[in-house]
Amino acid sequence: MNRRTAARTIAALGTAAILAGGTMGTATAADTAGTGTTRNAQTATPAAYITYLSASREEGAAQTLKEFKALPVAKQNKYLDYLNDPKVLKALMEDAPRADRAESRTSMFDGDVVVESRQQATFAPDAPAGSAALGKLSRGTWESWYQASQKILGVTVTKLKVWVNYYTDGNKITRVNFADGAKRNFNAAVSISMGVPKAWKDGSYANGSVVWEGSIIYKGFGIQIDKRQKVWANEYGYRGGYLKNI
Repeated sequence: MNRRTAARTIAALGTAAILAGGTMGTATAADTAGTGTTRNAQTATPAAYITYLSASREEGAAQTLKEFKALPVAKQNKYLDYLNDPKVLKALMEDAPRADRAESRTSMFDGDVVVESRQQATFAPDAPAGSAALGKLSRGTWESWYQASQKILGVTVTKLKVWVNYYTDGNKITRVNFADGAKRNFNAAVSISMGVPKAWKDGSYANGSVVWEGSIIYKGFGIQIDKRQKVWANEYGYRGGYLKNI
């Protein structure tokens, strides 16, 4: 068994444990009458999914729970079917819009599924105040980030974020300090883990990236999807990012 095969097997087993709600054993599947969709235990019914979200300690769970509860029952069931539809599961992990502007969005499945991307930067100036050459970033420490999120029927399901921290002397970027990432995932059929963040300087650009490994369990079969998420910035404040398959 090679490294990638082993990793995928371990990830799939880990997902099964998560789907089981932290108990030993694998998740059970429930056939949803009249829909042709097989749901896992945590998404078998709206009540089961509400219990799953209520028990989550992950940041953002309360928001997703509120959004889900606000849906009519028919749309709650449609949402749960989407969570367990392999075509939608793959679509949720397809390429997010490239972020060369503040916000971008892509709609699919007649607008029921939306992938959004955002990018922004924060600044901590040198005391007493940062200075800058004409048109360039002020002197100090900057942090640029790129985020991709997926919503189904207006309910936030997944957010993946990467950021890079760097220093500019008011003329050029002289140091890239570090990169990191964070996630929110409220699809009980998907387990997402983050690899080691990477930060580097390439010419005039500060770069940061992470690799996300996603394991989808559907009818007992594991599907592995690896994504690279990257953010970059230069001394003029130009920023961008992407999330794509690797």
